[in-house]
Amino acid sequence: MIKKSSPVEKAARMLDLVPYISSHQGIPTSELASEFGITVDELLDDLNSLWMCGDNRFDLIDLEFESGYVTIRNADTLNLIRSLSQQEVVALLIGLDLVEKGLSADRGDLIKDISALRSKLGKSLVRLVDATPAQDGQIISLLRESLDTQRNIEITYFAPTDDEVTQRVVTPLQISTENNRDFLIAYCHAASAQRTFRIDRIQNAIILEEASESISLSSGEDLRISAKIHISRNLRHSRELLGDYVTGEGSDVTVSTYSSGWLSRTVISSAGAMEVRGSSELRSHIAAIAERTLALYR
Repeated sequence: MIKKSSPVEKAARMLDLVPYISSHQGIPTSELASEFGITVDELLDDLNSLWMCGDNRFDLIDLEFESGYVTIRNADTLNLIRSLSQQEVVALLIGLDLVEKGLSADRGDLIKDISALRSKLGKSLVRLVDATPAQDGQIISLLRESLDTQRNIEITYFAPTDDEVTQRVVTPLQISTENNRDFLIAYCHAASAQRTFRIDRIQNAIILEEASESISLSSGEDLRISAKIHISRNLRHSRELLGDYVTGEGSDVTVSTYSSGWLSRTVISSAGAMEVRGSSELRSHIAAIAERTLALYR
């Protein structure tokens, strides 16, 4: 037995009926009812309701169905496919992205069709949806090969803390995962020290011919910069700025990070709400940045 539709389901179905009938003129009522999963009586009830729709009371839809076959005229107002929800559009866009990325370059016909369909789904959402993996599998493969063959590798790396892209020659030491992110621990020849790189920020990688030297892996804690911070105001906002790097309760906390540049800029951006205590080197670094910044306004 077919379950009777709810009012919401009935309204949605009636919006779908008009464009379907328009493209299937003369369809038998039994076939149309079967297509929409309802009884013939329920379909006739829908058609009688649709007969009263139109631009205004003088310009109604012209429906013919008494003969057992359904035709429709004067239905331009409702002759449109019902709009997809945002979730449905996003699901379709992700599916199109995955299909397109699996196509070879010689399937330009399909790529063109996908592009046309994507544009019809809405340009505002297209810019927000991309099925590209968070990190390049080829780069991870090169890093692992560099580890296995014990060769140096040149990486192009984006460092958001310094807002710059640099090229470095590194000796990979270990690939690790923390908080669902993959990291490369390597000896950086430019810094002459061990560094940790987020793999999804490595834009390019090239394995070099030169063999890497034997370098021992240091403890990650040895590379961290630790500083005591006093928060004088805006306690909640300041702690949120320090994020997961902060330990301790209240206004006196300890921050442990790999980037002194990030910590310096965070303290400066607090406009006096944070004060570094117990690290003369970091305090001097912050003072030097502040002096250079003030000089630009003189």
